[in-house]
Order: sequence, then C-alpha cells, then structure tokens
Amino acid sequence: MRRTYVIGHWVLTLLIAPFTSQAIEYIYGTSPHQVVGLLEVYPITLLFSIVFSLPTFSIYLACFYFLSKQNVNFAVSKFILIVISVLGIFITQTIIKGSMSHDIIIAYSVTSIILGLVLRLKESKTKAQHNRIPT
Repeated sequence: MRRTYVIGHWVLTLLIAPFTSQAIEYIYGTSPHQVVGLLEVYPITLLFSIVFSLPTFSIYLACFYFLSKQNVNFAVSKFILIVISVLGIFITQTIIKGSMSHDIIIAYSVTSIILGLVLRLKESKTKAQHNRIPT
C-alpha cells in the first residue's frame, strides 16, 4: 500500500474541506448572502484544522500501518480508513461543541469520503526497466 495515500488524504482533506463548507453553505444555507469570505479566515481555519486533526491522523496512520502489515484487501482497507477519518471528524467536533460543528462535520466528512475514494491506495505495478548498455 502507498504511504502517499495517507498523507494525501489528510492534507487534501484539510485543504479542500473549508471550500466544501463554503460551497455547502452557499447552496443549502439559510442565508447565503452572509457567507464569510473564505480567503479572510482560511489561514486560521487551516491552522485549527491541522491541530484538531492530529489525534485522528495518528490513529489513522497506526491503522494504515497495521492494515498494510496484515495484507488486508485494498477495498476493505480503504473502507476502514475512510470510516476512521469520518469517525475522527465526528468525535473531534462533538468534543469541541462549536456553533458550526454540524456544518464542519458534514463538509469535512464529505470531502474525506470523496478524496478517500478517489485517491489510489494500492501501488501501481510497473516493470523495472533495465537500461543496460552492452559493451
């Protein structure tokens, strides 16, 4: 299994989820004209997202290494890792109990599920290339 999947899933979720949240709020929000400018709060949002996601990411990383050592099917591994990330998002936001927790849970979960399904977990099978020059 590819280690870049773990880092890519985590980083891309943190980078894209605030935009997903704004899009959801703009489309389904009760007052879409009051959507805060994301670019104004994006650095702060990203900083808090990184800090609050570290416990979930450490569990996610440990499960990834456990699953890779056990040679579990790639589809099952992907499902387990996506469930861990969504549960981590839910538990973290439930502990924090902010006024936007419900919106954050939805946005980060949707982003995590989509990215978890799109990113490749298994290594591509490439043949080694032998470029020997006969002498």
